[in-house]
Amino acid sequence: MSTSLILGALLLGAPAPAAAPADVPAAPAEAAPAADVSAEAPPVGWDRLTPAQQERLGNADPAALQALGQKLDRGEPLTADEQALADALQILYTAEFDSKLRYQTGDVTVGDGLAVLHLGDKYRYLGPDDAQAVIEKAWNNPPGERPLGMIVPNDPSPAHRDGWGVILTYVEDGHVDDADAESIDYTQLLTDMKAATEEENEHRKQLGFPAIHLVGWAEPPHYDKERHSLYWAKELAGDGPLAGESSLNYAVRVLGRKGVLELNAVAGISQLPQIRPEMEKVYALVEFQDGNRYTDFNPDIDTVAAYGIGGLIAGKVAMKAGLFALILKGVLAAKKAIILGVIALAAGLKAVFSRKKKDE
Repeated sequence: MSTSLILGALLLGAPAPAAAPADVPAAPAEAAPAADVSAEAPPVGWDRLTPAQQERLGNADPAALQALGQKLDRGEPLTADEQALADALQILYTAEFDSKLRYQTGDVTVGDGLAVLHLGDKYRYLGPDDAQAVIEKAWNNPPGERPLGMIVPNDPSPAHRDGWGVILTYVEDGHVDDADAESIDYTQLLTDMKAATEEENEHRKQLGFPAIHLVGWAEPPHYDKERHSLYWAKELAGDGPLAGESSLNYAVRVLGRKGVLELNAVAGISQLPQIRPEMEKVYALVEFQDGNRYTDFNPDIDTVAAYGIGGLIAGKVAMKAGLFALILKGVLAAKKAIILGVIALAAGLKAVFSRKKKDE
């Protein structure tokens, strides 16, 4: 299982969840329900397995599957045979979870007429309920603010170990004046953001959480004045249980008449070459509807936000950085929990396969 592709998502600006101290692991994901394992109705995704994978699962010893789950949970390397078994289980888990998601394609209206997503033929959309299911069940994040939705690629499924998605939220803090976009010193802004993050770390330590460090820009901020859209990426590193590969936080902001549509994705820093071109496309998919566009702003009746482009990037850096890392940790746990969640399914498959051999 590739743990370098740790692509989750989070809700920027939402209050940090009341999590356990740093030495207490994230709550394990609920076990996936066992599939219907009858000879007449093999589990969803069975036909996606090769004959060799079907045989491997059918002959797998339940005790060996339990041992495999424990090994994954401890983060230990797998043998070639164990990895092959884990890959087969992943296929079944993904197919089972994906079969319950309701994808939308083409032009999709979000937020009660707020904006339209022009998805084309490369992306799909999941509504609030399905997006929340992915975040909490497939990615093992704690319950949080209900998202507006999620943009995902046509392939793979967001429940797959290589899956990824971009979470949408809308923040109505007022019309953001973009007059400062061309005059911002992003080097100085980064210095200020690092200092704010380290100051907040003292508070985090007092609460028992590990420190989070803003390493630098993974992608410097870019503002498209014509589209009134902004995107940037930060590299974040953690101490203690959050140590290891740095996390990549990729953020897109599309400015509207009364607020900002936020799009957020999280990955391992090694995935930047893959994520960068995708996120540069994603921000162009969003179009506010008439009456909600940036140019529809009416200074006589509309409220102006208390921050500009610089504040939009820097706002509450430390709190958000901590949320990034906590959710990233949850994503890591979920990738391991995927195997634990389908052990019951795999054990049932042994009976299916045995009956099949008997019939033959």
